[in-house]
Amino acid sequence: TMEMPLERLYAYFYHYPLDVERMRRAAAFLEGEHDFKSFCSVRTQVKDTVRTVYRVEVSDQEQDIISIRVTGNGFLYNMVRIIAGTLIAVGAGQRSPEELPAMLKACDRAAAGPTAPAHGLTLVKMEYPDETED
Repeated sequence: TMEMPLERLYAYFYHYPLDVERMRRAAAFLEGEHDFKSFCSVRTQVKDTVRTVYRVEVSDQEQDIISIRVTGNGFLYNMVRIIAGTLIAVGAGQRSPEELPAMLKACDRAAAGPTAPAHGLTLVKMEYPDETED
């Protein structure tokens, strides 16, 4: 849309309507400690792909903008982009929310949805444990 010329720099423009409720149902399955091997690039070098996701928030408060916010103890290569792409596929009706547990269990990149483009990705904050405490 012409009202948001700057938005296109910081958002992924998806041309079809998305069902936010379906996306939220799918997102809930990603919360907790899981092996996210299905949700990282095949080029990921780490041996341990278990991570804890504290929260996956799908918000549509802004008109025509859906934000997906993922909070966790660490992320694998392309993990957040694959989560976003998978939730978009669910919102578009291409995948069902109830498929998420099987995607996680598969530990296979091919089981999850597509990788969303990077231009919608923003790192909001990093927190580290306080090293000064004894």
